[in-house]
Amino acid sequence: MTMFNHDEVPVTSLLAAWLERPVPASAGDDGPTSASRAEETTGESPPPGVEAVVDALTADVPNADDIAHGLTVFAWERATTTHDLTCLLDEVDELWDVLETSAGAPLARLTARHRLVDAWVDAVAAERGSPGLDPLSGLHTAGYLYGRVHELDRLSGIEPMALVLLVMRWDPADGPWRRIARVLQAASALRSRVRPTATLSQVGTTMAVALVPDDAQARVERITLTKAVETGELSTAHVRVDVFAVPDSRARLPELVTGLLGGASVDHESRPSGLRHSGSGSLD
Repeated sequence: MTMFNHDEVPVTSLLAAWLERPVPASAGDDGPTSASRAEETTGESPPPGVEAVVDALTADVPNADDIAHGLTVFAWERATTTHDLTCLLDEVDELWDVLETSAGAPLARLTARHRLVDAWVDAVAAERGSPGLDPLSGLHTAGYLYGRVHELDRLSGIEPMALVLLVMRWDPADGPWRRIARVLQAASALRSRVRPTATLSQVGTTMAVALVPDDAQARVERITLTKAVETGELSTAHVRVDVFAVPDSRARLPELVTGLLGGASVDHESRPSGLRHSGSGSLD
């Protein structure tokens, strides 16, 4: 495998650059070192982030700090072109599989993954740089969500709008990378399955919500989200997708969200779409 597809854009992978790295000339050869196969075929060098990792690994005496720095450069570069951290971790694992079965890895795999995650999160946070956005998922914060409800009420006139929350909740994962992966996958599911006008919010590391009008489309979106998380990596996270009414007393909204995040018991009485209610239970 020589390429990875990040957001459907093919880029040179870490393993491809490692396998196609320049090969030193033989001892009796006075010519320069040969170019990599990738450079010979495309006329281009690997991206700077990939090159930084490969250069650190191919040093005469590989240094752990230099490799960690190369992974930092790689993560910051990829953060500008992709929102898929899982793909980056796959690249590291693929390369480390080869290193560990050949000459050995100068940096432990766990340390390499940890450095990559830390650098990627820092890069994404710096790129987004908004107090109203969660730096990891890119979704809005809970504080922004509460403010958005009041803004919609102001725009609607005297009577508060009938609003609901599409709530995705999943089991906590073991280990920081799996927790991060679930957050990103849930955010991706919301973006692709919920109307573009929805306000999407990340709450903690086990819940994400979409604020939408109380209409029939909200129920369709709930079904679509449920089907979307029944396959792939999220299928092992026991994701629950429910519809909850935003309380008519908006001051109770933070209490509702906090209760849902904490796993508070709620009723699941079905109600017809558009029926006004207090927001105490699911509207499945």
